[in-house]
Amino acid sequence: MFKSIRSKIFISMLLMLAILMSAFLCYTYIFRSKTRLLILKHYSLSINTFSQQLDKQSILLEENSKDLALLASLFYKTDKSIPLTKRAITKIFENHNNTIGGGIWFEPYTVYKDKKRFCFFAYRNNDNKIAFDERALSEEYNYHGKSWYKEIKSQITKEKVTAWSHPYFEKEGSDSMLITVGTGIFDNDKLIGIATVDWKVSSIFDEILQMKPLQKGFNYYETNKEIKDSFALFASKTDDFIIAYTDPYINNVDLIGKSLKHIPWYSERLNKLTYLTYYGKKYVPYVKQLDNGMIFIMCLPKNEIFNELSKFILQILFLISLFAILIPGLLYLGLNRYIINPIDKLTNIAKKIGNGEDIEIKIAKPEEFAQLASTFNKMTNDIKQNTIERERINSELSIAKQIQESSLPNVFPAFPNNKEFDIYASMEPAKEVGGDFYDFYFIDDDNLMFLIADVSGKGVPAALFMMTVKTHINNMSYLGCSPENLISAINNKISKNNKQGYFVTMLIVIVNIRTGETSIINCGHNLPLLKHKDGEYEFMKLKANIPIGLFENFDFQIYKTKLTDGDMLYMYTDGVTEALDINEKMYGETSLINFLNQNKDIFNIKELIFKMKHELKEFTNSVPQSDDITMLGFNYMPLNVNQNTYFDFASIDNYNNFYKWIHDIIDTWNLSDEIINKIDLCIEEIYLNISSYAYKNKTGYIEVKISRIDDKIILKFTDSGFPYNPLEKPDPDITLAPEDRQLGGLGVYMVKNTANEINYERINDKNILTIVINCI
Repeated sequence: MFKSIRSKIFISMLLMLAILMSAFLCYTYIFRSKTRLLILKHYSLSINTFSQQLDKQSILLEENSKDLALLASLFYKTDKSIPLTKRAITKIFENHNNTIGGGIWFEPYTVYKDKKRFCFFAYRNNDNKIAFDERALSEEYNYHGKSWYKEIKSQITKEKVTAWSHPYFEKEGSDSMLITVGTGIFDNDKLIGIATVDWKVSSIFDEILQMKPLQKGFNYYETNKEIKDSFALFASKTDDFIIAYTDPYINNVDLIGKSLKHIPWYSERLNKLTYLTYYGKKYVPYVKQLDNGMIFIMCLPKNEIFNELSKFILQILFLISLFAILIPGLLYLGLNRYIINPIDKLTNIAKKIGNGEDIEIKIAKPEEFAQLASTFNKMTNDIKQNTIERERINSELSIAKQIQESSLPNVFPAFPNNKEFDIYASMEPAKEVGGDFYDFYFIDDDNLMFLIADVSGKGVPAALFMMTVKTHINNMSYLGCSPENLISAINNKISKNNKQGYFVTMLIVIVNIRTGETSIINCGHNLPLLKHKDGEYEFMKLKANIPIGLFENFDFQIYKTKLTDGDMLYMYTDGVTEALDINEKMYGETSLINFLNQNKDIFNIKELIFKMKHELKEFTNSVPQSDDITMLGFNYMPLNVNQNTYFDFASIDNYNNFYKWIHDIIDTWNLSDEIINKIDLCIEEIYLNISSYAYKNKTGYIEVKISRIDDKIILKFTDSGFPYNPLEKPDPDITLAPEDRQLGGLGVYMVKNTANEINYERINDKNILTIVINCI
């Protein structure tokens, strides 16, 4: 029953219980969240009880003051019996033990016209008996000037008959901090006095200090285990003053009577906060609004109220962690024996097969691995056959690529004996072989024909069709017919045998290098760009004929113009403008013409195309090439036959090509051996110096121009390497023995002593070194 690997994996998954563990963790998280809410609700109910006690006491004090006000009104409106009134006051205070004292205080000359002050002031003495202080009637005790009297009186109106004073220190009576509530005594609408009840602030402190919530368990209250670090605030929010405060971090007495703004953690949004941070600890604030405008706030430390819950959650996490270790361990033992070991065996054998070893896999158990081993053996044989076939195809593609590359002109300068023009082209296929191509050759002594083309499609089929088209064009171009007849004959030949439906966009140019007369045929290709000697590149406005190969006997329109000295023609395929960056944005014609005009001062066509390649690489940023990229440039310069330009990679390996190029030129000038030796010394030292040091292990280019003006030979070396002026290097001391001299500098010293003139410039981030050698 348990012989199959499928059943073993099923059993292992049951042992792992991963889903159950995840569910249990989720349940633990939900349980924790719900329990926290219940605990917070419990404390809210407990603190609500505390706030109700304070609310009840403050309201009771207000009721006492109202009773006294009613008694005062009866005293004023009746026979003004002082003994009877005192007994009534005593009775009121005896019924309310939470008051320290109070009284009835009339306005000046209200009770008796000849007596300014009249009042009843009762207080609770040391025996807790109610006594009257007759000193309050004396002139020395000016109760009308007391802060509590003026404050309460200023707040009382017919609508608001009761008011509270700020806490104040009473010296004459209780010698303690008090807070007083007063009720107005009215005769009709006239305020004739106030009735007050005093509340001792220290008793409020004592009461608040006793308000310590007990820690909450899950199903019981733990006795004698208070939340010790809690603190409370009792204040009048309406009148903005503190009555009592039990903050353990500051002196609470100093804050009594002051604004709530003096409390650092207090804010109007306190009832919307889940936690507040005070002295590095988090507290849960409970804000309770009392009925008379008072506010009671209790702050409980988060760690203490969730202490029991945290312990319980840690126990659960410990058990989960224990299971998380044991179960994977058991699972590993089972998987190691029944799955991992057979897989390791297959893996090792697969590595040996990958290294070329001819091995047959033999596994009998479990049965799934036995079937897999059989499949491996078959796959090994198939891989061997596919590898042989792939190597054969790759070899043939490599040969095809070499054949294609060799079919395109790739030796530059292409016509070293023709100084009237310079031509350069390059083609980079998107695959091993491509459908783009270019070509150039003389069709007679004076007319140079060059073209660039793009075959529809890519890969091997497009490459084969390209080779066919190129062959037809090459064969027919020597027929000596007009450009109109030539392009018609080429189109008819290709269309006639085009069974696959391929077509070719093509741009053909025929230039008379003596006169500059030029014919351009645009067969549905991208428009070329033309720049006159002192102008900018512009797209030529050519009529677009149909691509070659669509159908026969089409009447092609030929564009005729005349090139002048310094004209440069740039041709390309759509692989340039349709190159994509990482955001799949195309390079486009606008970017192309902007780049060419930024480099309009480059007259070496090879350098321009190299820069264009670098521009596309930076734009695509390593995005794989999606289409063949082909470019061809032509520079017409009939008046510049005595000046020659070399442009190539600055590489020591290319020095022999450079040497041959320059000697092909100077050998026609009939120079003496002495002058030729001077030229050889200068070009060797400067060329090798640039190749070795200008680019510091990076790829760069070198441009060399040589010209002869009268009896002077001018050599101009240009590179884009790091700024370096060889003329600033101090000359070596040749009087020293070779082993005592510092390395370097000797070659430049020899050039300076050989040349008649030498000059260095740094222009447009290029090093330009000009050397002049006199021929006589």
